[in-house]
Amino acid sequence: MVRRIGVSGGIAGLAGLVLAIGLGGCSATVESNSPSPIVFAPGLGMSALAVEVEGGSEFSFLVPVMTSPELLPAPATSALDYSLRSGLAPTDVDRVQEWLSLVIEADGTAVNANGVSVRPVSVGEDFGAECPQYVPMADLLTEQGWERDTSLRCLPYDYRYPPGENSFAADLVLVVTDAVADANGQKAVIACHSQGCLMADHALRTLDPDWVADHVLALYGFAGQYSGCSDCMAWAFGQGWSWDTDTPNASPVDPTWVGQLALDLQPSVYADSILYTVGKREFRATDTESLLRIGGAEQMARATSRYGLQRQEWFASGDESRVPLPIPARFVYGTGLPTTIGYAFADPFSKNARCSESDCVGLGDQVDVPAISADGDGGDSTMMNAAPARWTKDPGCEMRALPGVTHFGVVTDALAIDLLVAVARPGTNGEVLCVTP
Repeated sequence: MVRRIGVSGGIAGLAGLVLAIGLGGCSATVESNSPSPIVFAPGLGMSALAVEVEGGSEFSFLVPVMTSPELLPAPATSALDYSLRSGLAPTDVDRVQEWLSLVIEADGTAVNANGVSVRPVSVGEDFGAECPQYVPMADLLTEQGWERDTSLRCLPYDYRYPPGENSFAADLVLVVTDAVADANGQKAVIACHSQGCLMADHALRTLDPDWVADHVLALYGFAGQYSGCSDCMAWAFGQGWSWDTDTPNASPVDPTWVGQLALDLQPSVYADSILYTVGKREFRATDTESLLRIGGAEQMARATSRYGLQRQEWFASGDESRVPLPIPARFVYGTGLPTTIGYAFADPFSKNARCSESDCVGLGDQVDVPAISADGDGGDSTMMNAAPARWTKDPGCEMRALPGVTHFGVVTDALAIDLLVAVARPGTNGEVLCVTP
């Protein structure tokens, strides 16, 4: 039997209610209904990275265009100031993009630049330092009894890489194990936002299922990114991020970062929708590699051939075979706002026969490119956000649309936070709240 509750009464109306759900044996017995620890996986570009260059600088880095200055660790006032204060030499400022760019090898494999080491600044130790952009979300949870760095921890990762190619899964085991021990054996809820949900899903599908069952109560996704990022594809044609966030045509990421750009676009989500046009040519989800090559992003086309999600068995098990996760999963996402899903480029500049880079093709130089839009949450269309419905056992219990809530606003939306709190307060038999009314 599935019981659902209304959420208009906020946290007070949720705290004492128990919800029994039929989830095919996924519910697990726990010793009490005390709050579960929460381990949070951030979205693309929202982890603070520690960069070490052989014989050179050691410093911390946050993507400038994704960094709200007011949320930076004091006294830093900008992403550049943050890096300089953490050890970046002023003479090396212009070399950071070179250091953080990935080398795409002939088979599409991405590796760090020679002599460069990149990792999260720490993992699960200092929420504010690791994931400063989510401090407002953390504050809302601490008001409800969670404590940063014990019962509420951040799980940052190197977002330049796709699932399985960074330390996320191994770090998840360490952080969750520690959090569960601190909670006297109470299982953890893994919460995630955007790209972080894809990282979490990969880990939960590939880690030892017995360990997952023993340590994880549920996955709670804020606007989880399971479809490939359609509007992000344009980033592959540009010059990448800039310290100056007002630089024309600057994108949030470097065009070599495969963590988002090489994941392909899922036909299961976009179907036959036109996502890009170049002159009179139309490009759909099945045309990703062709579009990349038209735009001169040859390296990313190779990486897409290597890392595309449909080529990954763990992803196909959910997207094609529709095998649910081994634990309950709950997803909330915004709807009702127009959002960009692609662009209508003019014909590119004449391509020299030797041109194999995007900067000599010209798509990235076009300004005020008309957007191709759909209904959505301000960063992902409704079709993208609803993608996890293909992966769940009971979408009527596990999916919740939040009208008018944006992709970044969802992590501090009062209803979304209320639902996370209720999920993380399981009943005495380990039942997990349905997120639908």
